[in-house]
Amino acid sequence: MQPRRKPRLGFFKYSCCAGCEFTLIFFQRRIVETLRGFDFAYCRMVSSAGTPEGPFDLALVEGTITEAWQADELKKIRRRSRLLLAIGSCAVNGGIPAIKATHPEDDVQRRVYRDLENIHSIRPHALDAYVRVDGEIKGCPPGERDLEEALTSVLMQKKPDFLEYSVCIECKARNNICILVAHGMPCMGPVTNAGCGALCPSNQRACYSCWGPMKQANGLALARTFEALGLSPEDIVGKFTLFGADTVQYRQVREHYEA
Repeated sequence: MQPRRKPRLGFFKYSCCAGCEFTLIFFQRRIVETLRGFDFAYCRMVSSAGTPEGPFDLALVEGTITEAWQADELKKIRRRSRLLLAIGSCAVNGGIPAIKATHPEDDVQRRVYRDLENIHSIRPHALDAYVRVDGEIKGCPPGERDLEEALTSVLMQKKPDFLEYSVCIECKARNNICILVAHGMPCMGPVTNAGCGALCPSNQRACYSCWGPMKQANGLALARTFEALGLSPEDIVGKFTLFGADTVQYRQVREHYEA
């Protein structure tokens, strides 16, 4: 009986800090058995060998698309990959690079660069604006729970079970006292997707939404709560544009307070 072929994994990076790829390597040290089930066919932080040409059973793609060539390359990766998972806040919802979506692209370029001759940036978007995405591993960077769920699901050929509720649920599970209600701290937990284990609220810090918005998040309701706490419109907009500024859930808050 011939041994089963390992799934071929490719890891690709666009505009981001590469923290997701680094986290995958850190994860490898802790749960080696899972990653031993893959053939790392292309992952530049792990090895200079390999080729991006594929084909791949699984493509993990981190980063926001901010240049036209990235969108073209991403479409090629999609065609060469059986499954494509967006990994990290930048790939899932635009992450921090999406902040520049709040201003005209030309203004952003002129603020950053003196010479624009070789600058060809485009408005930032998450991966699903360009290709079909089979799943989203949220977080900045992703947590061990979601990474393990994603990878073991591929090995077991089942649909991954990602969390789809707010950080508040995780906070309650840890018996935390709500820092928003009890202490008046402007916590983004009510509109932020779970997965971090309520790390910041558990340490008396307000959630700043690095996991991005959960589905059907009522951003305007939370923004009005922040307003009642005394936050200025500028501060409220800042909270809803730090991560996922280009998402529907957070964009409506910005448009409301900037109107």
